[in-house]
Amino acid sequence: MRLKIYQITLLIVSILWFCPAFAEDEESEEDIIYETAYYPISPDIVTNVKGKAKYIRTKIQIMTDRADMLWEIEEHDPLYRHVLLMILADKKGEDIKSPAGKESLRKEFLKALSDALDEKASKKGLIKDLFFTTYYVK
Repeated sequence: MRLKIYQITLLIVSILWFCPAFAEDEESEEDIIYETAYYPISPDIVTNVKGKAKYIRTKIQIMTDRADMLWEIEEHDPLYRHVLLMILADKKGEDIKSPAGKESLRKEFLKALSDALDEKASKKGLIKDLFFTTYYVK
């Protein structure tokens, strides 16, 4: 009798141990590999702006600390272009030409892109920073 109870207990434990139905669906903090990666928005953003300075040309890189999720950032490239172009449509060239204006625009882009991606992506907070690698207002 004891042998049967032992065998049944061993069978139940092994089923529970190896059964994928009981595995965690969400990745634990230990499973996440934080590695920095960059996604270049390509081609360059080129659009008209208001005022005397008539257009902007900029190349932008999005930074994430989740290199394993870079595919999800890449997937939404049309969304980024749309968001950036809508923001730039209301900007005056003179305002974004100065270093302070450039930094203000960078922060606005970062917040807008983060918010837009958080609405669409399966993981939140993928975008950690944003950098201009080319910036020309004429």
